[in-house]
Amino acid sequence: MKIKGAKNIFIVFLIIFALLCNNSFVVAQPQKESPIKGLTPLQFSITVSWNGSQTSQPISPGETRDVILDVTYTVNKGLFGGLLLHLLKGKSFSIQLSIEEKPDWCDAWFIPETMTGVVNPKDVEIQNSSLFIHVNEDAPTNHTIGVLKIRCAIDDMKGPFKILTLIQGFEQIFSLLFITGP
Repeated sequence: MKIKGAKNIFIVFLIIFALLCNNSFVVAQPQKESPIKGLTPLQFSITVSWNGSQTSQPISPGETRDVILDVTYTVNKGLFGGLLLHLLKGKSFSIQLSIEEKPDWCDAWFIPETMTGVVNPKDVEIQNSSLFIHVNEDAPTNHTIGVLKIRCAIDDMKGPFKILTLIQGFEQIFSLLFITGP
């Protein structure tokens, strides 16, 4: 009898541990709660990356640095989401980039700020954008680390009459570090 009770406690402990571990590995959170429930939820996913060598060299006051960003996106699907995703193949959507935070002594902007993506059920797609970082004349020159917080977002893709969400949007904030120098 005691062994059976110990087994049940052990199983409950394992389930709680597994749930806690799964939640601790979440890297990015979706924009909103998905109105689609069940076996067909679709959600966009975004990653922004860049070549670290573009930001490893110090940026001098008065200098503008061009950093090429790779914006990688895909659509994650549930069990039967593939069928709906196949029906949406080729539909376009907007990807927006913006600067959320920056040091007072620099300016930063994107060209382009908005890109057009296309739903592709099979592949991960990549778009490029240029991030320009301009360090003002009054910036520190003692190898200060600057941090840019970049927001990348895709809005929900709505169906006819904008009532039903077909693909849930996604938003992620990335940090890009750079160094000032003489």
